[in-house]
Amino acid sequence: MDMEEELDFTLLAITCPLKDYRLCHFINKETNLNFSRGKESKYDHDGRQKNKSEEELEYHIVYDPKKKNNYHFTAFHYLVPDADTEYFLINNKSIEGTYLIPENPHFDFFIIIKNFICEEDVAHMIKRISKLPEVVIAKEISPKILKSKENLIF
Repeated sequence: MDMEEELDFTLLAITCPLKDYRLCHFINKETNLNFSRGKESKYDHDGRQKNKSEEELEYHIVYDPKKKNNYHFTAFHYLVPDADTEYFLINNKSIEGTYLIPENPHFDFFIIIKNFICEEDVAHMIKRISKLPEVVIAKEISPKILKSKENLIF
């Protein structure tokens, strides 16, 4: 697959001192999203259990070939019912202490929105998230300009 096609998603960056689960709670309350812990559901669309390890389902894992090490980033997932739009909230800092996007360490979280979402909906979501008192900044950024963009592909 072409890298441009794989980067065909909307990316929001958030600076916020909250723990990831607390931020999810507030985002869920403020928006119509319903994030739950884990990168993906344990079950496929037909209700069958997926043939993946618990680790693969729970974390966004990035492999560093130079250090020959996996880094685990906490992730939350929401699939819009009756649609293909998926939302992922991912911590920018791994449990091992490395950054998902090292060139942007000032962002604490990223929201990846896959499949269709219109610009008006993105602006509305940013506005709602920015209203949270604990959020310092929430903004859309282009994944294509990031040096570490491959870390966002899964």
